[in-house]
Formats: sequence, C-alpha cells, structure tokens
Amino acid sequence: MNHAKPVILLASPFTDTHTHLQMEEFHFKEKREDICENLRKNDVRIINDVGYDLKSSLDALDIELEDGFEHYAFAGIHPHYSEKVIDYELEMLEEILSKKKFSGVGEIGLDKWWHKDENVINRQKEIFIRQLDIASRLKLPAMLHVRNAYEEAFEILKDFSSLKVEFHSFTGTKEELEYICDKEYYFGINGIVTFKNTNLRESIKREHINLLLIESDAPYLSPVPYRGRRNMPYYIVETYKAVSGLLDIDLESLKETVKYNFYEFISKE
Repeated sequence: MNHAKPVILLASPFTDTHTHLQMEEFHFKEKREDICENLRKNDVRIINDVGYDLKSSLDALDIELEDGFEHYAFAGIHPHYSEKVIDYELEMLEEILSKKKFSGVGEIGLDKWWHKDENVINRQKEIFIRQLDIASRLKLPAMLHVRNAYEEAFEILKDFSSLKVEFHSFTGTKEELEYICDKEYYFGINGIVTFKNTNLRESIKREHINLLLIESDAPYLSPVPYRGRRNMPYYIVETYKAVSGLLDIDLESLKETVKYNFYEFISKE
C-alpha cells in the first residue's frame, strides 16, 4: 500500500512587480502595520519597490515588510532627472548595485511625453545608455520607463541584446507590443488597463502571457474602481481581475504566471 503523503499545492499570491512604497505619500514607517495588513488581506505578498534616483533606490531597499512577504528592490535614475545627473551619481549607482542586494536596474529610460526639447532628449539617451551599460556589466535586468519614445528605445537596445528588459507601464501601440514580444522583452500592465478609453485591451493577446508582468505603479494610476484616489499596492487585485477577463484565463493561473515571469525576469532561483 502506498502511504505517501498527498502533495498540497498552495495558490500563488498576487505579485506587484513595480511599486514605490518608499515615496513620502505612503508614510510607510508610520503606517507600516496598516499597509502590511491590507496587503495580507488581499494576498499581495510579493512586492518589488523601484527607485527613480539614488535616495529613493536606497530607501526602496530599506523598506521592511512583515513576515510572510517577499520584498525586492531596483535602483536607477528616472529620465525626468537626466538633466541634473552628474558622473558621481552614476558611479555611486553602480557601486550600490554591485554591493547591495538589489534585484535589478530601474526605472530608467526615455520620456518624450513630458520632455520635448531635443537637448533634454539627447541627455536622457546618454544617461539611459550609461545605465544599460551598468546593468549589462553587473548582469542585472533593466526595468524601463518609456513614453512616446519606443522607437528610440528599441534602437538603443540593439546594442544590449543579452540584457533582460521590461517595458514598465506599457502604453504603446499594438505594433510596438508585437516588437517587444518578438524580442522576448517583458512588459508591464497596470491600472490603465481598467480605464474606459484605453487602447491596451486591443493590444494585449493571450500569446503574450509568458512575458507579462502586472504592477500597481503605486501611488500612481489607480485602477477602476479606485481611480482618482492615491493608488495602493493592494488595489492591484482589480488589475489582475481585468487582465484575467481580458485574456480569458482564470485568476489563479494568471497569478502563478506573473509570479513565474517575475522570478524569471530577476533570475530568482
């Protein structure tokens, strides 16, 4: 008689692949217990905090969640700050990435939505390339912020073919998403997918699911029905539900897939 114990398969938690709990809007140190309780209630247990300058990157690493959570952090300099970046900051970025327990580089990239001046865009490209160089040298994945600049980003990435890349908060065209997936880059979807007038629902297909990451981008881009409020990481459940319905995939399978994709992206063993 076989007395082997049955295998119990535990359901995957929700994974938030891109958030900013270190931002002052959250008052995390003062509200840690309340935030963790709401994360726990909603089963959001895998959290990736992403930096946008040196201080926020180090602050992201210092976020301490309670027991039962997995916490990761990325360090990088956002394109909004490219104009003011000095060489010392890039040297420091590489140093902290090489010495501390960061899981990747980000968020970095190009933004032609907010910035129109050609000199500013050229400076963004320079800082973007230098941070991609850092990611490449340290063999870390790169999480990108790209707005109205996908073609420029694609061109730059041709020189970094071995780098794992994710286009966070994807808002491009159907054709741009096809290019991203053809190159086996990852892409991030957040609360925008729940908005009434978004084009994302026409772009995302089930065949893209192995490259899909789902994010809150809190405190920004709250999903419906929380739109207009400050976003919280645990609101991400609504985004998962929207993507589940859109792709006609059950919620548990989607949670497992996103967790697996995130682990693959950061090379977690």
